[in-house]
Amino acid sequence: MKLNNKIVCVFCGVVFLILSLIMGESIPFCIGMGIGCGVLSFIIIRVTEQKKIRMRNRSYEMELPDFMTYIAMFTQAGMGIQEALERAANIGDKNKQLYEDLNQVFIKVRKGATKDFITGLEELADYRKSAALSNFCITIVQNMRKGSAEISELFTMQAQLYRNERRRIAGKLADEAATLLLIPSTLVLVALIVMLLAPALMEIFNGLQ
Repeated sequence: MKLNNKIVCVFCGVVFLILSLIMGESIPFCIGMGIGCGVLSFIIIRVTEQKKIRMRNRSYEMELPDFMTYIAMFTQAGMGIQEALERAANIGDKNKQLYEDLNQVFIKVRKGATKDFITGLEELADYRKSAALSNFCITIVQNMRKGSAEISELFTMQAQLYRNERRRIAGKLADEAATLLLIPSTLVLVALIVMLLAPALMEIFNGLQ
């Protein structure tokens, strides 16, 4: 967990400890509230971070098929792999994580912040820790180090595999959305049942008095 997040957890715990003391609660209760709120903040932040990582990894899997197709087209046209990568990264939506990350690699290389493009890809794969992105970067690095005349065919095949995975992810997201829609429907149903039963329960309760 990042230092800033730890500070937030400690801050929340201290705030609730102070508020409990101000309200005149007992010392053990105040300490328990402080610790409980700190732990709760830790859990919420942790869950939020994990969700962001899952969404980012899904975005890589969703964007890689088209990106690989671009690279295959450019390499078939005679471009080198690095030039094809840069061209493909520039024509994509830079607000999407994959294109943003790759453009940052090129920027670091030009500024001298990274030794070379291969090192930049290796650092990106290590930093993001996404299986899809790591496989992509490894393929590029191996191609640039050893050379391969079949990179276009390889990326065309991999793009098709990722498209199949993208369809699977889209179906999973649709199922998750449908499940989430059941929650408000369930709450409404419970509220209706309570409203319908409330008069009868009140009559029964008044009859018992």
